[in-house]
Amino acid sequence: MSYINTTAKNFDEQETNILKDLDNGNKREDIYKKYGYSSIRTMDAFFRRRGFIVKNGQYIKRDAYRDQMLNQISDQVPFKAQMIAEKFKRDGMLANPAEIASTFGFENYTEMNNYMRKSNMFYNSSTRTYEPRTNKRTNALSEFADRDAKIEEVKQLVAKDDSKDDESKYYSFLNYLYENREQLIELCTPSLTENTPQRYLIPGSKKVKSIYLSKGLSTIIDDFSRSKNITIREMVEGAMIEYLIKYGYRSEVEILLSKK
Repeated sequence: MSYINTTAKNFDEQETNILKDLDNGNKREDIYKKYGYSSIRTMDAFFRRRGFIVKNGQYIKRDAYRDQMLNQISDQVPFKAQMIAEKFKRDGMLANPAEIASTFGFENYTEMNNYMRKSNMFYNSSTRTYEPRTNKRTNALSEFADRDAKIEEVKQLVAKDDSKDDESKYYSFLNYLYENREQLIELCTPSLTENTPQRYLIPGSKKVKSIYLSKGLSTIIDDFSRSKNITIREMVEGAMIEYLIKYGYRSEVEILLSKK
């Protein structure tokens, strides 16, 4: 099998060829080596940097996916909410939330955002528009499982290296980092990552829990809530879920999230 040089400048041609292979029925798992990638993740990273997302084994332009999502909005979503989402979509980077709120008769952006949330529309910082919320419970749990599997794999590599002499110590671990260099670059470059907080749909009735926080931390939380368009309750619930899973309460959390 011939390999294509991924350092070539003509990335447009590479993108076209990969998309053509996928259209012909080939799977990402079968073609990534053909184009010189060490893993599917490195090929995915290439397409993410070129404005694509991965859906059902295919690469889809973010703009096209956004249009598709907006077209699938339920008829139960008020027409006004759909118009607001379309306005954000058209303006893109130039969208001014305060001006859009005024245009649609709201006193300020906060009032408009509350209206959109009640209409089951939530702002997506990646697509820069409002979209309907989707259930992420299954995906969230599978992501935790994938993460744990990766952590265990790295632990085994480190343990394997510890048994070697100094000359070859850490070879397996360093080789692992090299094979995953594209993902490592993304983690070290915040602008390349999907900077959208995870939201969890937690079943059951609500119960008040009052806590006292330092003024400094409270200020940071308020700023994060506004900038990411996420409520403080969603932030706290998400943080607690991930904290409990990390420190031994995975099964309890999985049972809770699996309830309908």
